[in-house]
Amino acid sequence: MALQIKSMGPCEVVWGYGEAGAMNLGPFLGATLFKGETHVQDILEERYGDAPVDAIMIGTIASLELRMTRSTLEQLAEVLNAFTSGDVLYLENQLGCEMYGISKSVVIKPICDNEVSTDPVEWVQIYKCYPIPGWELTWDKATQRVFPIMFKVFPSQESGFEGKFGTIGMESGSTEYGL
Repeated sequence: MALQIKSMGPCEVVWGYGEAGAMNLGPFLGATLFKGETHVQDILEERYGDAPVDAIMIGTIASLELRMTRSTLEQLAEVLNAFTSGDVLYLENQLGCEMYGISKSVVIKPICDNEVSTDPVEWVQIYKCYPIPGWELTWDKATQRVFPIMFKVFPSQESGFEGKFGTIGMESGSTEYGL
């Protein structure tokens, strides 16, 4: 059976899925990228030099990258961990905060013919992630300004989901709050 997440196309990203106050983070310009890479440590023996005789998986690093454009102050305040006053967004130095405890679930829903999918089997869910505050704004004659946002994805530490990043496809009947 083939995955139902569609082969290509744009998406909607819901930050805080399943919580009151969930937020759609779009629109986007450029690829939305959910990626993972498993790191390995080579096992060596002197007689084989630098050629590994085996390897051990030592962990998977996952991330979510968004390129937000034409965003609202509310959206930017949320993903940049900033605050607003009137029409002003205040950017602050970020330090000393543990992110797992304040991380949230994200759901990525494909868009087809300008309609966001309502079928959970087509969605991707990331259980625990948090945006790493950062910005890179460009001023020139031809570049549209975007906020490239990188989310650090954590393996779940919740009972029954330990070590899992999320799912590709969700069970029918999945619902959300706040949208």
